[in-house]
Amino acid sequence: MKRAIILSLMVFMAIALHAQNDLQIYPLFEGKIIPQERMVVTRIKGMMMQKYRLSLFHSAVFDGTEEEAKRVSRLIEKEENIASSDYQSKKVKTLMRQLPAKKGKNRFLCFKSRNKSKGCHVVVIYMEGPLASLNELETILSFE
Repeated sequence: MKRAIILSLMVFMAIALHAQNDLQIYPLFEGKIIPQERMVVTRIKGMMMQKYRLSLFHSAVFDGTEEEAKRVSRLIEKEENIASSDYQSKKVKTLMRQLPAKKGKNRFLCFKSRNKSKGCHVVVIYMEGPLASLNELETILSFE
């Protein structure tokens, strides 16, 4: 019985991750761009996200060099998108992308880097769910 539960959980996690793994940025969440021990990775799904009209929230946060932040930013800029919103000042860069829907779910990708005295603080968020647009997402996140 225990094996069946564990196997079911592993299959469920693989299915949930499948929607993300076609993205340029996916290796970041796997620790292939920034080592896992330097990141805080958060995954929230299900009922906790319903009030935001999302079914999945997956984030990676790290402090890195300016070059690491640029590398991640370039990957996000390469993503195919149907809508985007970008902002840049001397210290902050924000990229927001609405990706093409997949399996009936709208998908979003957000990036924010803030220059610090030594390097950059970077936040990357992948989200999916019935939320309709980037404008609605910006309202929910108050990202800037």
